[in-house]
Amino acid sequence: MDIRFSGQNLKITEGMKEHLEERLPKFEKYAPRLVEAHVFLKKEKYIFKAEITLAAKNFHAFGMGEAKDNIFAAMDEAYERVEKQLKKFRAKSKDHHKQNPKDSAKVARALGMIEEENILPEDHPKIVRSPAFAPKPMSVEEASLQLEISPEPFLVFMNQNTNIVNVIHKRKDESHGLIEPGF
Repeated sequence: MDIRFSGQNLKITEGMKEHLEERLPKFEKYAPRLVEAHVFLKKEKYIFKAEITLAAKNFHAFGMGEAKDNIFAAMDEAYERVEKQLKKFRAKSKDHHKQNPKDSAKVARALGMIEEENILPEDHPKIVRSPAFAPKPMSVEEASLQLEISPEPFLVFMNQNTNIVNVIHKRKDESHGLIEPGF
């Protein structure tokens, strides 16, 4: 990781550089592909300010800290804010793997965790997911009336008598079929 320092109204000393140069590489455990870090230190009247910007392939983190005492306290505050963002990004990407299997396979492939992919045959129909919904509680008769006015060939509903999800569908003989799960 490339670390660049710049300052305004303040001379950057070796002590300041060493303070962050030994701590910034620890961020690679949260985001292993960090490209660069830019540290901007400045003094405005009696307040020291530190800004740390991290750049990775698909992520940027920014942390700012202020302190009246010394520049090291401002650098520590900025460091902690960036660390918090990186932890949140890592947790989100881990949770994201569970939510979207396509992206999780992409990430796992990039990390070398998947060697072979199980791909459906080309002639297999494409699976299109519908948005999630909460089935509305209604009677079978009301569901049949809703199905009549609906352009869809089926309706999923919560049977208000049994409190179980049912499916009512249009049959070829113009009648309606009712599917009740047996569990």
